[in-house]
Order: sequence, then C-alpha cells, then structure tokens
Amino acid sequence: MRFSPESINKVDFIHFISGNFYFCHRLILLIILIISLLSISYPQFPEKPQDLLDKFITWRNIGPAVMGGRTVDIDVVERQPWIIYAAVGPSGVWKSENNGISWYPVFFKETTVSVGDVTVAQSSPNIVWVGTGEATARNSVTVGDGVYKSTDGGKTWTNMGLKETRHISRIVISRGDPNVVYVAAMGHLWGPNSERGVYKTIDGGKTWTKILYINENTGICDLVMDPSDSQILYAAAYEHRRRPYKMVSGGPGSGIYKTTDGGLTWKKLTKGLPEGVMGRIGLAASRSKPGVVYALIEHQNPGIWRSEDFGETWKRTCDSKTYKNVNNRPFYYSQIYVDPNDDKTIYVLSTGLYVSNDMGQKFRGLGGGIHPDHHALWIDPTNPLHLIDGNDGGIDISYDGGKTWLPVTNIDAAEVYQLGYDFSVPYRVYCGLQDNGCWGGPSNSLDSRGILNEHWEFISGGDGFFVRPDPKNSFIVYCNSQNNGLTRKDLRHGQAKSIRPEAPLSEPPYRFNWNAPIMISPHDNQTIYCAGNFLFQSKDGGYSWEKISPDLTTNDKTKQVDGVGPITVENSGAEVHCTITAISESPVKPGILWCGTDDGNLQVSQDGGKTWVNVVKNIPGLPKESWCSRIEASHFEAGTAYVAFDNHRNDDYAPYIYKTSDFGKTWKSIRANLPSFGWIHVIREHPVNKNLLFVGTEFGIYASLDCGLSWINLKGINLPTVAVHDIAIHPRDNDLIIGTHGRGIWILDDIGFLTELGPDTLDSDFYLFKIRNAQSFQVASRGETFGSFGFSGKNPINGAGITYFLKKDLSGDIRIKILDQAGETIVELPLDKKAGLHRTYWNLQFVPKASDGKKYLVIPTMTAMCNVIPGDYLVSIKIGDKEYQSNLRVLPDPRFELLPEAQKKTASAGRRFDQNQPSLR
Repeated sequence: MRFSPESINKVDFIHFISGNFYFCHRLILLIILIISLLSISYPQFPEKPQDLLDKFITWRNIGPAVMGGRTVDIDVVERQPWIIYAAVGPSGVWKSENNGISWYPVFFKETTVSVGDVTVAQSSPNIVWVGTGEATARNSVTVGDGVYKSTDGGKTWTNMGLKETRHISRIVISRGDPNVVYVAAMGHLWGPNSERGVYKTIDGGKTWTKILYINENTGICDLVMDPSDSQILYAAAYEHRRRPYKMVSGGPGSGIYKTTDGGLTWKKLTKGLPEGVMGRIGLAASRSKPGVVYALIEHQNPGIWRSEDFGETWKRTCDSKTYKNVNNRPFYYSQIYVDPNDDKTIYVLSTGLYVSNDMGQKFRGLGGGIHPDHHALWIDPTNPLHLIDGNDGGIDISYDGGKTWLPVTNIDAAEVYQLGYDFSVPYRVYCGLQDNGCWGGPSNSLDSRGILNEHWEFISGGDGFFVRPDPKNSFIVYCNSQNNGLTRKDLRHGQAKSIRPEAPLSEPPYRFNWNAPIMISPHDNQTIYCAGNFLFQSKDGGYSWEKISPDLTTNDKTKQVDGVGPITVENSGAEVHCTITAISESPVKPGILWCGTDDGNLQVSQDGGKTWVNVVKNIPGLPKESWCSRIEASHFEAGTAYVAFDNHRNDDYAPYIYKTSDFGKTWKSIRANLPSFGWIHVIREHPVNKNLLFVGTEFGIYASLDCGLSWINLKGINLPTVAVHDIAIHPRDNDLIIGTHGRGIWILDDIGFLTELGPDTLDSDFYLFKIRNAQSFQVASRGETFGSFGFSGKNPINGAGITYFLKKDLSGDIRIKILDQAGETIVELPLDKKAGLHRTYWNLQFVPKASDGKKYLVIPTMTAMCNVIPGDYLVSIKIGDKEYQSNLRVLPDPRFELLPEAQKKTASAGRRFDQNQPSLR
C-alpha cells in the first residue's frame, strides 16, 4: 500500500528489465538489495482499527482526466501570469506555476472541497482566499463551510468562518489592503437562512460584519469593486431556492445594490433598469474606464444594461432575443466580463462563450472546439488575446483571442455518478460523468507509463450515469444518460442501439429521474431492469420491455411541474420528480425486488413484481419524502437489505441508513458513529463477509467491520476530501473501487485484509492474511516515453502482495520465504518488524542457483532475475518457534499460450545456471 519514492523506482526498474515469461535472463548487480527494497514500512500504531488503517491504506487514482470537471472560477497572479489558480466546483482548487502546462491540487484535504470562488490578493499574491460551496445553483452542487485563507500560496489553509453561508459566489479583496475583504454569500440553496448577504472583514478574516442583507431567501450572486475606488462596490442580490422537483430563480428580493463607503450604507439601483421581478444578475466593472458598469439581468424582458456614471443611470445595450441566445440558462450561468483595456468589449458565458465589441448589441462565438457550459473567464490585462476559460469540461487556454484553444487534460477532476466493471483480465472500470458521457478504462493498463488518457474509451454522450457491462460478454455494455437515455453498445465495433422503454400513445409519458437506475439481474445476464415511475424488465437484453409494477411513486401532481421558473422556464430533465431512484434484486433468490423513489417511497416485491408492499412507514426516524439514494439486497439472506436515504434536498444534511432482515417489516438504523453532517449516496455489502459494509458519503468513504454497529473512515494516507457517489467491490479480484464526484475513480487493491480484520486478528501477536492469486503480467512501454503524458494514473504493483499484522515490534533476522511445490525455498524477502499492518510485494521473480550448488558473486553485466512459472507456491514466515504459512497461486498472463512441456523446461532451466556461461553485454 504505502511505499517510498525510492522503492517505487526499484519496482519500476524490475518491471522494466523483467524477461519474457518463458525464458530466464541473467542476474543484475545487487539484485538481493533490490528484493529487500520491495518491503514496505509503517510506523508503530495504537491498537485501534482506525489508527491502523489510517497508516496503511493507500488508494490509487486511475482517472479519467481526458475530460475535466466543472471549473467555476479562475484567478491569476497578474505580475506573474504563469501562476494560475482554478476553482473546480466539486474537487477544490488547482494551481499551475508554469502557465498551465502542469497542475496540482492545493485545496483538497479540507472539511469540504466544494468551491465557488478563488481570489488572489494582487497586492500580496501569496495571500489566496477560497469561498466554499459552489454557487452555480444546479441540482448536483454540494455545500461549503465558509471561507478559507492561505498566506503561503496555497500550501496551507485556515478556515476563517462564515460556515453557515454554505454557498459563496464571490470574494473581493481591496487592492491596497489585503486585510480588507468582502464576501458575497448565496446562502443555503435548499432552504431559508439568515447567514447570507455581503460580509466584510478589515482584519484579514479574524472578525466579520454583515454589511448587506436582504432576507432569508435572497443571497448575493455577484459582487464587483470599482477599479478606480475601492470604496465603491456593486452587489447583485438573487432570490432563489432549489427544491427536489424545481428551481425558483428570481423574486422580489433580486436587484442591484451599490455602496460608496465600503459597505457602511447601500442603496438599491433602479434608474433605467427594468421594473418588476428580476432573477439572477451578472455584474462587471470596467478597468479601463472608471464608472462603466454592466449588468446581465434575468427578467421577463431580459437583456444587458450599461451605466457610465457608476450605476446611477442605466441604458439597455442588448435586446431580449440576443440575451436569450447568449445566456440561455440564467440560474446556471449569468457571467459577464469586460475587456480590461476596452470598455466596449464584453464577454458573456453560458452554454457558449460569446464576445461583443459593441457593448452587447451583437455577439460572436469564441468557444468552438472546446467543451460547452462556461462559468469562468480570465482576461490578461497586459494581453487581452490571452484568455483562460473554465467550463464543465475543465480548463482551456487561448493566446489568440479564442480562435484556438489548448485544453488542460491532466487534472483528475472527473465527476463520477455511477461505476461498473467487467471480468476481463485485467478488469476494466466504467463510469458515467456529469456532462461528460460514459467511459471505460483499464484497472491496469499493463503499460509502464501508467493509465493514460489514451487508455480511456468513450462509450456514449450526454450526462453519463449508469454503465453495466454484461458479466458474461464484457464487450456488451448497457449505459444511460440523463432521464434514462438507455443504450446497448457493442464495444467491438462501436455499434449502439437505443433501448429506452417508451410509453404507448394511449398513456402519459414515463417519468425517468435525471439519474435513472439500471441493473443486470445477478441471476441471468439477459435480464435487464430499468426504472422510471414504473419498474421495467427485459429478458432479451433490452430489445423488448415489460412493465412489472404499478406506479411505485406518490405520483404527486403538484411536484410534476416545470423545472425552473418563474421567469425563465426550463425543462432540462434535472427536476423530473416522482420517479424511482434505486433498484435492487436479491442475489440469494430471483424475483425479490426492491425499489426506492425520490419522493419517499420504498417498495418491495417477493414475486417478481406481481405484488408490491410500500414499507417506508416501518422505518423509524426517517423524515417524510426522503430521497432513496441506494438499496443493497444482501448476498446472504433473502429478506435482508440495506437502504440509504439522502435528504439534503430538504436542507437536511444528516445520514440516514437502515437494515432490515424481514423484507422490510422492521428496520434498524445503522448510522452509529457516522458524521452527523454528510448525506449518504451509496451502501455496499461485501459479497463474502456479511459483516463488512461500505458507505459513500458526501465527504468520503467509511467501512464497518461489525455490520453497522460502528464505522471507520477509509480515507487512509492519500484519499482527498470528496463525495463518493458509488462503490463497487470486484468479486474476483477483491478490489474496492469508488467513483467520486470530483476526483474520478480510485481503487484500493486487494481488500482481503478487511474481510479478515477483527478482534481475533488484533489480539494476535502475528497474523498472516490470506494471499490473493497473483497474475504474472508482462508489462511493457506502449508508446513514447519522453516528455509529458499529461495525466498518468497508477497501475497496481505487479506481483503478489503478502499482508500481515504485528501487534508489537519484533527483532532479529526474520524472513518471508517463498517455497515451490518441491518444498525448495526460491526467494526470501525481509519482514517488516514494526508493529502495524504491512504489505510486502514479491515481484514473482527469483534468483536461480548455480549448477554446482554454490553462490556466486553477482556481476554488473548480468541483466535480470528469472520469472517463476505459473503454479502453486507456499509463503512461510517463522517467528520464534511458530511458523505461519499461506498458499499462493501464480496465474499466467492470459495473453500468452502456455504449453505444459515448455513450462517444465523453463522451470528446470530456471532452477540453476552454469557459472561458466558467458554474460550478455
């Protein structure tokens, strides 16, 4: 699991020089030293599972990074424009110090990494502020916990308060004094609260004063400071509210406010502005011509207004038709910028990126060839042709005013909704991504360069959600986009067929959730389920469908309304309600079906869908109308199931998770010691250990070793703070796979130790865990090895992982011996003698003996050790008078045909070598 950079280099070196499977190469200099460096060390630990796992668990990220995540703000050190900060909504803040060539996360371990704004203090550029809680107001954004400040360029962060603001849209720093900071707080997205408005500090964040407040439903969506006078600020107030089934964008509280005394007093600006209800408003102040201000206003008669007298009077510069073309979803966009050197050139960001050179009368598109849905733009004040754009696909950089763009493809910020896997060797992982379609990629590329963008395969477009490969024919994949845009695709040639169930003309259209569930039956790979307001079953791989349930929702007509309003009506599908959101079939007994809905129902059928019982009223302590996020039917008992609910859409951020053992007649909460703040997306039961459970929450992943009586955080050494939307346990390889909404896919290799970890294990002086089968893969470089590959995910360490636990430190020369079927020791590895959990890797190579049985000095011209042949081996560790043993099976690389006679000859030749044979040079 964890290893030093030095040991990584040694392992990679061994992989590089490893010979062909069938032939032994010669020995390299100091090969025994290299073997010893394969051992992994950890510090001594307290005897608690949490402390053990904190120091042992290391995840590996496999991407994808070919598409980035929703980038909502960008700021640059103007005196050093090669230093860039990018706020990527669900994944935190990323920094580049080389003009965007490479990036690294700087805000990724805090309590929450949902970000709405990042701002550099230009007078003191090591001071950087982050406002948490994304402010795009879409259905999938998550919450923040106030503002953070760094005084060392993002190396360390301190929370400076305002935690209950939850969503922050802008931070403005006084140009002359970095201690004077203004914060625009949107407030709670899903409910009313008074901690919204404009806040100010004059002591660098030690204390705050709320200087503008409208009401509990109205936040501030934009805030700009006049470039010529830091006492003049303009604030855009925005009345808004999300509900599970609609978005309210606009109300009496919306409007534009101005202060000329640093926020002591404010006045509402009206002269020349449209009368009546406003929605979301974007603001921009000219840097080249003081007093010029623009307002992009959602309204029944929307448009762009310009003031030339510091907002005292306004004139329309853009008609409503043009506005609707350049700002088509105001609640999600409404971003406007002014060229720093030309007060008449403005940019508007929405689905497209648009520029106008005549104050907004006419626009032309700039975003050709890059991902749509734009949220942020930085314009170089010394070179307006240098643009940095933030969109739903990541970051793009232009040096010719937007004619051509350089995409950033080395940030692992994919927003995963759901996971899938197949049974190929190595297995492949599949995912659906927010606004970036469905993809598949290897868990192990067998490429020494790692898992690269080129190894990921695009499967389907739209907003990607579920991806389910056929477990028997992995080239057949079922996947869907928003509102169950269901497709069956053959990956061998790319042919795809839409198989979405459609209502007959005599019935109302089916309602499918934005994130509509699909499932392949665990009993028959041709039986497919999908769900809308009904549950549908196909027994022929999706070519025909049968409705096997009544409407399982509340079918509340008051919640089946236009998605967005009251000003701009929208029906994008994200607010379709009264739908089934979770389905599960018992792996124990066919026909036991579970369905959970977004409006608070939980239904079970024990006869394949003929009859249904709503059991939600049996669940104690569950708020009414809670959204069912996941159902996990047990692998062990037909009547046992686990259910998770997500009530954050009702401004309730607590976890709700339950277990039944009697088909839903009775339930018990298994929330136990899970954090009280952080709703649950998914629960999984381990397929071979019914006491081992996993839950993915909005802020991480947890495991229970005792069936929900207590929970352990699995963040380990390197997992960032991130929402875990899906969890998969590969049943063959026993890997734990998580899909995160903001940092892509992570794998915890070989979790066999978790299935065995318990009180007896921790009471043992020494414990050797069962060893997973090792695959003898041949790894090679498959492309250019010079220069940068962009993103490179980690492959698993090649070989056999030997995992063990020590209760106390040991002393003396203790070895891990690997024995062949003849009982002969073929290799010895050092045992880590520090108390704790350890994993030592054997690279499946060994040092052959000389033909005369003697040991000879290794010389520099020798090139490699020998690979062992596939077969059964024994791992033996002797400590004092006790010997601990475990079987180990080495499996062949499935890409090569192994002939039995050749294996025997290889084994015989590999045991000894002639010391007089000349070395290769």
